[in-house]
Amino acid sequence: MSEQKQQRTPLVIASALLAPLLIGLIVTVGWLFVDSRTQAVITARVAWAPLVFGLLLSGLFAAGFAAVVLARRGAVKASAQVRDEQTRRRQRLLARLDHELKNPIQGIRAALADEPSQRQRDSIDAQAVRLSSLLSNLRKISEVEHAELEPSAVNIGALVHEAVQTVLEVPGARDRRFQVSLPQAPRPLPHVRGDSDLLFLAVSNVLSNAVKYSPPGAHIEVRGREESGWVVIECADTGRGIAPDEIETVWEELGRSREVRGTEGSGLGLPMVRAIIERHGGTASLQSWYGQGSTVTLRLPAM
Repeated sequence: MSEQKQQRTPLVIASALLAPLLIGLIVTVGWLFVDSRTQAVITARVAWAPLVFGLLLSGLFAAGFAAVVLARRGAVKASAQVRDEQTRRRQRLLARLDHELKNPIQGIRAALADEPSQRQRDSIDAQAVRLSSLLSNLRKISEVEHAELEPSAVNIGALVHEAVQTVLEVPGARDRRFQVSLPQAPRPLPHVRGDSDLLFLAVSNVLSNAVKYSPPGAHIEVRGREESGWVVIECADTGRGIAPDEIETVWEELGRSREVRGTEGSGLGLPMVRAIIERHGGTASLQSWYGQGSTVTLRLPAM
């Protein structure tokens, strides 16, 4: 808002509040000084009505103005809180990014300190791949949040089965006990509208996490149901679980539970899953029981 408009605003508000009162007062005075005696007697009982009406209007304007001011202050406060939270998240992301980049860079520098052996060259290659993967995943999240979707009718049941078969090819996945339970009777899951490639990426990321953070022999259950216009996909495991105070952390970019920081990973899988699901008008949530396992729930609007 310009400075000139800001200066005019109090005058406009004062005029809006006082105008009804002044109009009521003028009409009242005119009515009281009517020449006719009969009119004066008759109007003496009601002559104050315009003034009262003006007062009431002024009161209503004042109440409305107060409500607008309070609502605006609330909106400004909420906006400030959102900005503060975004700032804190950005600072946490930068701190984590600094940590994630520092280790491979130090490894590369150490390997290059002398004439590198074959083992050191292999280490350099591994660290370079790690850096490339990290930056690629960060770029993917940005693309998911801003890129144009290519929506179509997606058979979510078939997509889940395909994702399970793909994840079973990951080394060690067949050491887990997979169980897929999707409804077939009286009818299968309804289709959802979305980008099938992105939805496949989201589901396979959830399944891969269940494999990665659960021991051999663990149970991994993939369940689906229709619920009040939503398609709900759950992936439950009997893995390590997550401490209650870290559940929100794992949804943030590069955020990882303390228990799994020794396991290879970037901490970008679940943030990417949430970004994809929210772009499709859905929600992604996590329940976890420390030492017992976790359940990730994806909810998408049904067609």
